[in-house]
Amino acid sequence: MSEYVYKIGDDFECADKEYAALNTDKGQQITVALTASGVPFKGHFDKSRISFAYDGEYKDSVQEIIDKFTSNGYADQHNEIETHKDGNNLYFLPTVAKLLRMTEGTLRRRPLDIQLAVCKRYVDNWYCDKYTIQHELKDALMLITKPELTDSDKEKAVGKD
Repeated sequence: MSEYVYKIGDDFECADKEYAALNTDKGQQITVALTASGVPFKGHFDKSRISFAYDGEYKDSVQEIIDKFTSNGYADQHNEIETHKDGNNLYFLPTVAKLLRMTEGTLRRRPLDIQLAVCKRYVDNWYCDKYTIQHELKDALMLITKPELTDSDKEKAVGKD
């Protein structure tokens, strides 16, 4: 690995800045997770350390992301994602249902393409904070496309027939 120091994030204004510094080789992954989760932050990382300032209103999200990447379960979860991400996204249906606060059966009653979409969205965002993951899953769940109404259908809907 190189000895480069990477600058991360953008300048931001807030009244309650918090600071984080960790000895970890997961600086790039933490940076991606913070960005995807919408956390305003600025700092730097190298191959063995990350330091950054962030908006204190996002403290819970930042702590959740840091905990995720520094826990012993990170490698297990990462391996599970890598194992099942290409061919068997439905493997994550129970996890997705729990995050969406619905039963697995309720989610299985949705069309297969919706089930696949929410599981794919989970695989793409598993490293983010829980709020962001839930938001992404709800967006994917709402992918049900409604048929376009013709002009005569629109007129009937507003009582012009």
